Formats: sequence, structure tokens, C-alpha cells
Amino acid sequence: MLACRLLLSIIFEPARLKNASESLSRLHSSSSEALETSFIFDATKNQDAVQKRLDAGKVTVSRIMVYPIKSCRGISVLKSNFTPLGLEYDRQWCIIDAMSHRIITARAVPKMVLITPRVIESDIDPCGGRLQISFPAESGCETFFVPLKPTSDMLQNYSITDDCSVHSDTGIDGYITQPHPDSSNTDALLCSATLSKYFGKPVHLIFKGSRARPVEPTWSFPNLNAHLNYQDGYPLMVVSEESFGSVKKMAAKWCSEQDIDEFKHWNVDSLVLERYRPNIVFNGASVPFSEDMWREIVLTSHTNESSSFTLVAKCTRCLLPNIDPLNGVRNMSIPSKPLSKFRTGLDPGRTDDSCFGCNAVGLASGVMSVGDVVSVTTWDIV
Repeated sequence: MLACRLLLSIIFEPARLKNASESLSRLHSSSSEALETSFIFDATKNQDAVQKRLDAGKVTVSRIMVYPIKSCRGISVLKSNFTPLGLEYDRQWCIIDAMSHRIITARAVPKMVLITPRVIESDIDPCGGRLQISFPAESGCETFFVPLKPTSDMLQNYSITDDCSVHSDTGIDGYITQPHPDSSNTDALLCSATLSKYFGKPVHLIFKGSRARPVEPTWSFPNLNAHLNYQDGYPLMVVSEESFGSVKKMAAKWCSEQDIDEFKHWNVDSLVLERYRPNIVFNGASVPFSEDMWREIVLTSHTNESSSFTLVAKCTRCLLPNIDPLNGVRNMSIPSKPLSKFRTGLDPGRTDDSCFGCNAVGLASGVMSVGDVVSVTTWDIV
């Protein structure tokens, strides 16, 4: 509680940013584990150096990731349209329990990460194209296709549910999908039947309806007004490659300190960034976790088109990154325990949770591309 009161007493005026950074460091250091400076951004030491790289155009978007179906495999793209709801197609579908209408995630069914969506766009298709959904060969489940953007006529023939839930969030809507009309098998029950076979129980694939789903306010933005599809929490998650490199060091350090062979010999190379499901990945700041203090950023394309984003909170972490995306196997300790040791107490609103990356909201619609240059218009603790 003392550490929490210390943090809440900080006034995050831009002129006092470095003092805020020092106070946040003290907050973390007051926990049971001493903080290693490489696992937190120290504005006092590093802000000027990072700012020089930003001013020189050295910090860019290195990867863009879209996850069409919640908790399923992601897609790396070179560019993406976006709206205030997030990247185009991102978590626009999810899978629900057919009885309870609870949204199913890989936390409960780890092998979901092996389901592979593929976006196939088409200018001549009334649906804008198809979403291909395929499964591991050993599952015996056949690939099927659904409309990428169902027409209003199609949606009138879909069943709609408006009582889906995930975590404590309720009243979420969605249309129970049917196969793309050009599919070889257009049985309306095909999508549900195939996925039910994979899950071993009745489930449905649903497409987000029009009901607004507001986000929760954050410590930094108590009056936050934003909405999302089926994402957890916020429309976008951003992170830097430098920060991920530091997270791998955390895992390696933690594993080397353990007496259990399973941990001591854990393959750190299996810790890939996809486990953390980022949407936008930055590279070039040189210093890990600098994005923890990028309150407002702008992405500028090679044609000088600019898009603004607000980083509204750090991304607190659950156990989903413990699932290996290559085989769907979950480790009960790694990388969650190393992250908990070194990155807890850094989010002002959730001081008991570990964090990595930042949640973000786009202020308008536009297009982003790999190679876009990042600038920071407001430095402040996220």
C-alpha cells in the first residue's frame, strides 16, 4: 500500500517526467525482488538518447500482426487498414461455447493457437474475399472458408447472439457464421460442426455485430472513450523489439537460477514474440521499454501521411504467453514467472500484475505499413 500511495501521489506533468520515472523505479524496487535497471526504462538516463533516435527517424514499425480469430494463430502483414476499433480483421471473429455463449480462449483450450486463419481479399467478391480456416493435419478437421465481410443480406440469414461473455465482460454480440457462398460445401452448420469436432464439444464461430463494446478506463485515462471487437481490453497492443530482447534475457536469467532441470534447460529460443500477440512492433529506439513512456505517438508513412495513437496503459499479462505457438503445449511457469519477478509493480493502475507492451487506441482511421517512422509527441508514464 505504501508503494501504491507513493505512485498515486505523482503528478505526471511533462516537466516532471524524469522525476516520475525515478518514483516508478522506487515503487518497483520496494517489492520483494530488487529491480534490474535493464528491465525498466530510466528516463533520467535514456530519454535524451532515445529522443535523438526518434528525431533522426531511426525508430520504425518493424512488424504488423493481425489475429482474425481470437486466440488463434496470427498473420504477419506488410500493411494494414485500421480504425479506432483496431487493425482491419483483428479479432473480428471468436469462438464461443454453444451452450453458455462464453468466449473460448487459449487459456482454456491451448490448442486453439494451432488453428490457422488466412485472409484472402478479392475486389470482385461481394464479400470482399474469404477467411480461410485450417487445422493441424492430425486433427482430421477439414479447411473451410467464411465471408471476409458478410453482406447485409447474408447477415439477415445468420443467427445472432447478444449475450456472449468473456472474463467479466457481458452482453457481447456476434453472428454465427456460415460458409462462404462459393464454398464446395455450403451447409449452414459446416463451420460449427468442424470447430465442434476440433474442440470436442459444441461451439460456434461468430462474427462481431454492431453493438458497441466500450473499453475500461485506465489509471492514466479515467474518462477513456474507446471501443473494440473481441480483443482483450483495448484495440491495439504495441511493443518494441528491444523490449522483447530484454524479456528473453529475463527468462534466461530466471531459468539459470532454478534447481529444477525442466527450468534450467528450458529452450529460451522457443520464446518468440508471437506468444505475446502484439499488433504493432517497433524497432530502433535501442533502449528496452522506452515505449512505457510514449503517451502519444505518430506513425508517418513514406508519403508523409501521419496517424496518431494514444498509449493508454501498460499491457498486464496472463498465462497465455506460456503456450508454445508451434505445438500448443503450455508451460505452467515460463515465461510468466520470470516476467512476474522482473516486471511487476510498473503499471500505475495494476501494481500487482506483471506487464509487457502497451495498450493503444487509434484516434482515427487510416493505413499503417512496416517501415513507417515513429515519433513521440508526448512523453509520460503510460
